[in-house]
Amino acid sequence: MLTLEISGWGIINDRHLALNIATIAFILCVVTDFIDGYIARRWKMVTAFGRLADTFVDKIVICGTLIYLVVLTPDLIRPWFVVIIVAREFLVSGIRSYMESQGVAFPARAGGKLKMVLQSMLIPAAMLLEANGEADIGPVFYQALEVVTVILFWGTLVTTIWSAIDYLLFAIRTERERRISA
Repeated sequence: MLTLEISGWGIINDRHLALNIATIAFILCVVTDFIDGYIARRWKMVTAFGRLADTFVDKIVICGTLIYLVVLTPDLIRPWFVVIIVAREFLVSGIRSYMESQGVAFPARAGGKLKMVLQSMLIPAAMLLEANGEADIGPVFYQALEVVTVILFWGTLVTTIWSAIDYLLFAIRTERERRISA
């Protein structure tokens, strides 16, 4: 839908409405992903395929939407920011694949979870900011949303870099311990 709207070929033909609908759709994706994960863990239905598929879909939803936001919100979501996010995802996926191929469990870490939460908040905030101008939602709410979005942007950047380093150090420590005990 966003592709069509950005290109001017949209069926809605109202960028404001399209972005608000996209925001709701994104929030629904994140909420259903959380519920799915919660249910799988609660009912002990976690599978290797489910962990892999969930991670893959998360990356597509987050990275794909951020790529669109480079076009939609060029003053906030810059290409360098998206490159850092995507590079971190490739790095952690590569490390996880290697470690698991060695028979080492490589679970999600706190930094990765926090990064996902911040990304999941940044994206709808940026879309709402772009969709709804100051006149649409009032200057006080608009300015508050603008401040929150900037804080989420920098928080996402810091946690993305921090979690990449954390995963890398965890892998190095784990690999060292594995080699010593072998």
